[in-house]
Amino acid sequence: MLVSRNTAKLARFSPRSHTSFSLDEISKQLGVSINHLRSFLHQTPIHSNQAQQYTALFVIKEYHENLRALVEMGKRSNETWKTYNNFLIRIKNYITSNCPDLQITDFNEIIFSHQKSEVKKYSPKTLNKYTAIAKSIMTFAYDMNYTPKNLSNKFNIVEEILIPRHIADNYIPKIIKVAESLPKAYRCRSIVIFLLRTGCRVSEVSKIRVRDFDIQNEVIYIMNSKGKKDRVIPMFKEVREEILNYLNKSGMVNWDPNCNGYLFARDEGIVRSRKFPVRTIEQLVERIRYKLPEINYLTPHIFRHTFAVKCLKLGISLHQLTLILGHSNPKTTMIYTQLYDKDLKELITEKFPFPFENLLSEIITKENT
Repeated sequence: MLVSRNTAKLARFSPRSHTSFSLDEISKQLGVSINHLRSFLHQTPIHSNQAQQYTALFVIKEYHENLRALVEMGKRSNETWKTYNNFLIRIKNYITSNCPDLQITDFNEIIFSHQKSEVKKYSPKTLNKYTAIAKSIMTFAYDMNYTPKNLSNKFNIVEEILIPRHIADNYIPKIIKVAESLPKAYRCRSIVIFLLRTGCRVSEVSKIRVRDFDIQNEVIYIMNSKGKKDRVIPMFKEVREEILNYLNKSGMVNWDPNCNGYLFARDEGIVRSRKFPVRTIEQLVERIRYKLPEINYLTPHIFRHTFAVKCLKLGISLHQLTLILGHSNPKTTMIYTQLYDKDLKELITEKFPFPFENLLSEIITKENT
C-alpha cells in the first residue's frame, strides 16, 4: 500500500499521543509496512514552501521492498522478481559506492553509466528491460510522493524489431537423434518433440499435467500460464502418438483423464507427483547443443520460435497462431512474418490444422535416402 494514500491515517498516530502502542501494532491497524511507518514518524515536517528531498538509494530500497511484498502476495511472478532483483542489487551497490547522496530527482541515465564498457554486450531487448525497470522506479517514486512529478520520461524505450531465430529443417533430425542418445532416451525425445510441435514455453512444459493432455478431445490445456492466463492448443497427431508412447514407457499404460500428476515427471508411474523443473529441461537442451555446435544458439525458446515459423509457412493465420502461442498482443506474433518476403506473407491463409507428422516423416525419409 502506498504511503501517500495513508498520510492522514499516519498523522493521527504520533509518538507522543500513542506511546502505549507498539509500532508493529500501529502498522497492522493502518495497513502499512512498519518501515513506511518509521519513515513517516522520523521525517522532518514539510512546509508548503519546502519540498523534502529523497535520495535515489532510499527510493530504490523502498521500491525493492515493495516489489518483494508484491511477489509474496502473488501480484508479481517469481520470474519478474529474479530479473528485477538482480538489476536492483547491482544499481544499489553502485550508488552506495559512488554517489550515495544522489537525489532521486537527479536519477537518470546514470543507471547504465556504471557499465559503459559492457553496455555493447547487452542486447537491445536487455537494455529495454533495464530501462523499463528504471521507468517503473520513477513512477513508484511519484506515486509515493518522493518526487513532485513523474520523471519516468527520462528513460526511453528503444523500439527495435528483432527477427527471431529458428531451427532449420535439416537440423531437426539431428536434434532428435542426439536426444535419443541421452539417458532415458524415450523421455528426452518426447520433451524435444513436445517443445517443437506445441510451441509451449519451457515453464508450461514443466508443469503440464496428464489430464491436461486431453486425447479424447485432442487438445492440450495450458493452465495459469504467463500473465496467469489459460489457453487451449490443438493436439497434432504426431504429438499425441509420441506422448502416448512415452507414457506407456514411463509406467502409465493407458492415459488417465483423471490423473492430476505431471506429464513429464521424475517419479514415473501412475502418480507422477514430482515435475521436471524448468532448469532440468534447459539442461537437456544444453546437452543437445553441446553435441551440435553448429546450432550454438539452441535454447528451449528457439523451439517455440520454430513452431511459430512452421505454422506460418504451412498456412495457419496470424490470429490463430496468436491464440495458440498465448500472445496478448497480435503484434508479438506478427514479428514472425518478417522471416518471409511479401509474396509469402500473402500466401498465409486457411490451412488448419496441418499435419506435422507428414513434415517429420518427410525429413526422416530424406535422411535415410
